[in-house]
Amino acid sequence: MRRSPRSLITAVLLLYSCPASVAAEPLPRRPPPTGPEQEMLDEAERLVDQGRIADARDIHLTLWRLTRSASDAFRVGMLSFRLREFPMAAEFLSIYFDMVGTPDAPKIWVPPGFKESYELARANFAEARRHVGAIEVRVSEPGAAVLVDGRQVGVSPLPRPVYVAPGQRRVGAQLAGAQVEVPVAIDGGGDRTVWLMLPSARADAPARPPASKPVDRPGAGPARSARDRALRWWTVGGLAATSVALGVVGGISVAEANDAAGERDAAFVRARWEVFRCRPGLPACDAHAEADGRARTFTALSVGAFVGAGLAAGGAVAAGFLLAPETTVRVGAVGSAPGVAFSFAW
Repeated sequence: MRRSPRSLITAVLLLYSCPASVAAEPLPRRPPPTGPEQEMLDEAERLVDQGRIADARDIHLTLWRLTRSASDAFRVGMLSFRLREFPMAAEFLSIYFDMVGTPDAPKIWVPPGFKESYELARANFAEARRHVGAIEVRVSEPGAAVLVDGRQVGVSPLPRPVYVAPGQRRVGAQLAGAQVEVPVAIDGGGDRTVWLMLPSARADAPARPPASKPVDRPGAGPARSARDRALRWWTVGGLAATSVALGVVGGISVAEANDAAGERDAAFVRARWEVFRCRPGLPACDAHAEADGRARTFTALSVGAFVGAGLAAGGAVAAGFLLAPETTVRVGAVGSAPGVAFSFAW
């Protein structure tokens, strides 16, 4: 019996496709909701029909904390967008995208009509990003609590950026009694990367209170802080003023030395014409000696003044570095380029 080439090709294709279909594993799927979860879902749907969007969003937020499912992240993000709470909308929609993948390459089982809802979520996310800034926080130590404006947003390393309202934000980290906090300015639609270097701290060190809530201690009040700050200003200001004053003295001394040198040279010329050898008592010789002494004196004075001015200026700069109690060094992006940023707070 003779077989056609088409039947042979079909058989070969079936042989190749069978192992692939057997090896393919089904995508993970959310288990059916329990009775209480279903009641909460029904209640949230009823609240949406009544226009109580904030209450419905809170129910889905509670479900998200219980189930960590993509569908709850989607609903929290979409309802937050309707409430124009753009930071929360951007946060939960980004979580949803990480969990579900894309319509062409889903990471979990998706229901029919997934592509349409995915595209709508993408459009809402893009609009929300226009109103919020994204801060990527990188901490030198893993396991540190990351805080934005005093609110903990996760533990380092963070899996995704933190979405915040535009303006001046405070980004910090805490771990085992060590803490660091830096100010960050962010615009709507902008992106910033913040590097936080935690100072070395022992694991058994007592936790310090946050910087925003100082602890009152007897004998260590604001007066001492103000006195220390005034002392720093006086130290640096005094050195800087000394440098300027010595520079002025050096300039005047240079001018006087030049004048005296001119008088000395003129007296030397007169002495050569009047006598063959200078001796005390002759007017030209005495004028030459006096002018030469003044030229030497003012030259030495100008050199000493300029050297002192340089030392005082260097002392002012060194005092500024050493006496600044709150010095922040960030290695990372400075504007749009990588670099090192130094911040001093007195």
